[in-house]
Amino acid sequence: MKAVFAAAALVLSTAPLASAQSILGTWTCVRSTADNDAVSNVTFSENGRLDVLVNIDFLGLDQKVSAQARYRSDFQLTNGMLSDTPVSAYVSKLTIDGQDARRSEHAETLRQALLEDSNASAKVTFTFTSENYMILSADKAPINCVRM
Repeated sequence: MKAVFAAAALVLSTAPLASAQSILGTWTCVRSTADNDAVSNVTFSENGRLDVLVNIDFLGLDQKVSAQARYRSDFQLTNGMLSDTPVSAYVSKLTIDGQDARRSEHAETLRQALLEDSNASAKVTFTFTSENYMILSADKAPINCVRM
């Protein structure tokens, strides 16, 4: 679960950028694989704040897991790379087989995964297919983003 959330919520945090202006604004990003679906609203602000609200559904070990988390960080561009420093993470929803798990160790593990230093994340490439659409590629399934 940790790897899935880290990828879904932090996938934009290591993308090389052509310019800051191209990424600023709010994006809705979708990633679907055989075992999980993630939808994130991601906002890059001019003041250097990154705000992510991620919703993910997946099958764990024979368990259906659904979660929502908010991640905030400060981002900066250095030598064409975007890096971020985590500020806060909050798990607002976590259910396992329909049971509330917000106060479980799984919720805390998820929160801690979001707060880990994102500079160690895998490299992410991106392609702008238009001013309002980009495709991110990290490890497996592409992440499709539309500017809101």
